[in-house]
Amino acid sequence: MASIDAERTLPRRLRKRVAESLELSLQLVDEYWQAGRLRVITKGTGEPQILSLEALIFDDDRLLLDGAPLECVSTRSYALLNKPKYVTSTAHDPDGKSDLSPYLREMPRGCFPVGRLDRETSGLLLFTSDGDLANAVLRPDHQTTKTYWLWLDDVLEADDPRLSSLLEGVEHNGQRLIAKHARITSRSEYATELELTLTQGKKRQIRHMCRALDLHLEHLHRCRIGPLSDAGLALGSWRPLSPEEVAALWSAVGGKADLRQRKVAALFRLAREARAAGAPLLRLEAWLAEEEQLG
Repeated sequence: MASIDAERTLPRRLRKRVAESLELSLQLVDEYWQAGRLRVITKGTGEPQILSLEALIFDDDRLLLDGAPLECVSTRSYALLNKPKYVTSTAHDPDGKSDLSPYLREMPRGCFPVGRLDRETSGLLLFTSDGDLANAVLRPDHQTTKTYWLWLDDVLEADDPRLSSLLEGVEHNGQRLIAKHARITSRSEYATELELTLTQGKKRQIRHMCRALDLHLEHLHRCRIGPLSDAGLALGSWRPLSPEEVAALWSAVGGKADLRQRKVAALFRLAREARAAGAPLLRLEAWLAEEEQLG
């Protein structure tokens, strides 16, 4: 496929387009749809219709909420939190424990956490209202680096075989857990501070690795996400990202152009599958034909 016109708006699922327009969670969008509050006026028709939340919406379609038109929000918000220990990485903890709700109330509307840290782990959490960037950061094949400080109740020497085991991989429940980099940053006669960088994002990965290698982890702190650092950000504080930081994060995950090409390729697959199933998506096929011409 030829080069892509990066300014042309891609067709999006109705659920995602409404979530972007209103800066709402997908759960709330579902509730609005179930209540019959969402309508779409598609090109060539003058009557509002109720469409499936999985229906593709194009740039020249009009979205209505309670009969009023919706405009897609063009700005996105990005924030970084230095999460304290014993805070659940969700908007609401079902057990009434400390969660992210106080921080979310302060952040711009529509922000959500990108990934999680367990309650016992402190450190950086990225927040955004940009679903594309969130998905790019979380995609395993993009290998976004996350760097952690480990405080170990062990004395490790540079030639300790457990350090090489972290890099070679540790088996856990049929998976191989691997660190990209590992280095000792500080050591006393009783303890070791270790810096560990991952590109995998398995649940409680470092804790499983330490347990398998008989490393006694006292505390775990995430200090970097890609190019973003906790330098100057106090524990329990958050700040917005600068435009330069957002650009650096996009660059670290491969850039917007690469993501757009992936999405266009997925739309081509969707069109082929629909035609093979005997239910061609004619508007999508026309859009893709124009996309090829523009390329």
